[in-house]
Amino acid sequence: MDIRIRGSGLSRLADVYYPESAIKYDTGEAVATLVRIQRIEIVDDMDGEPIDPDDFNRVEFEVKLPGRRPVRYRLDLRSANVAKFEVGIAEYVQMAARVPATDGPTRVSTRAEVRQRNRAIRLWAQEKGYEVSTRGRLSAELIDAFDAAAS
Repeated sequence: MDIRIRGSGLSRLADVYYPESAIKYDTGEAVATLVRIQRIEIVDDMDGEPIDPDDFNRVEFEVKLPGRRPVRYRLDLRSANVAKFEVGIAEYVQMAARVPATDGPTRVSTRAEVRQRNRAIRLWAQEKGYEVSTRGRLSAELIDAFDAAAS
């Protein structure tokens, strides 16, 4: 049985066979055994043809349109279709300004880190004579003063 799956950038062709061995079923008269073997084949997202493992290329890109969040895309392509993709996008790449790559993902503070920093700011502010509540949002001026004192 052949099953074609398309979607989310990865296409596959899976051949499923059930030869005798491995999984045992007792029918009362005899014990039948089955095994499942799958062959996964990556298919070119541009033309739907199978990709030879030696010719596999994954193209990833990101698009950020005004007023929208960035969206990352991924294509699995053969080398010939990578060249077609490059030709198709070349006009936009020539006009675009190159953005430097980051060394890694942008660090996001955890809630615990934010709470700990806010406690430190409140303690510092009380020691320096600022009026600060024990709860709630800290003013931008107070945070700026703390950062200036810390540096």
